[in-house]
Formats: sequence, structure tokens, C-alpha cells
Amino acid sequence: MVEKDIHLSKELFDKLPELARDAIKASGIPLAISASVPERRFCVATSTVDESQNAAGIISSMRVDWGNRHGNWILQLNWGVISSRTAVFVAIGEGAAGGPIAGKFIGSAKYTLFNVAPRAGGVDIRINIDWDSDIRIYADYLVVSIDRFEPSG
Repeated sequence: MVEKDIHLSKELFDKLPELARDAIKASGIPLAISASVPERRFCVATSTVDESQNAAGIISSMRVDWGNRHGNWILQLNWGVISSRTAVFVAIGEGAAGGPIAGKFIGSAKYTLFNVAPRAGGVDIRINIDWDSDIRIYADYLVVSIDRFEPSG
């Protein structure tokens, strides 16, 4: 049997019957869910820092509601402010009732963020939600442009 990654849009995955979604998750094949910023439910807070006051340049932040899930996921966020020269910091957690504006809380489920990989036009994260059924996940993204790179060694 040849295993391949499955890549679906968030909208298409949500339209699949629950039985099909559970079968895909149970297969153990890595599943990537993609979302473009304009198509997602999220709260946005963006600001531009005056570069004369802060050498970091532009700082942007966003909370994304990735829906109800459990298990291992690769979540791909497409956001034009991100490039390979961008530092992206991510915090994930269980979403409080009332939507992203209501915040996150610490429940019994363990949320783990393994990787954060900025790329041209977006960022990919690998996560695990250690729980037996789907629960809400919110991801907070903090994006900082990097103005200077120092050689190693």
C-alpha cells in the first residue's frame, strides 16, 4: 500500500459526511487542511509599527478558528504578509464557546504544536490534539518581519 498525503480545502473537508471524515482521520495518512484568509472565520488585529520606533518593522496578528478536530493535522494558512523571511509565532488552544473573540481556555485535552514553517504567502503548522472526539481549536499567529540576518559560526 502506498501512503500519500491528503490535501483538502477546509470547505471541502467540512462538506464530507462525518463517516468519511472519520475514515480519513483513522487511516493514519497525514491530512493537510488548507484555508485562505478571506475564506476563514477569524478575528483580525493588524498594526504597522513605526520603523523609527522599532527596528522589527511590521507586526501583524490574527486568531484563526480551525473548527472542531482531534488527532494529527497539518494546517496551512495562506496570508500574503508572510514570506520565508518572516518570523511567525503560533499559540494553539481549545476555543471557548462564543467564537474566537471569546478566547481560549485550558481544558482536559492536550494541544501540541510541533512545527511552524513560514513560506511565501503563508505558514504551515503541524499540531496534535490528544482527545477522542473533535473539539474546537483556535490558533493565534504573530507575524514579525525580519530586517537583518546574522551569519552563523
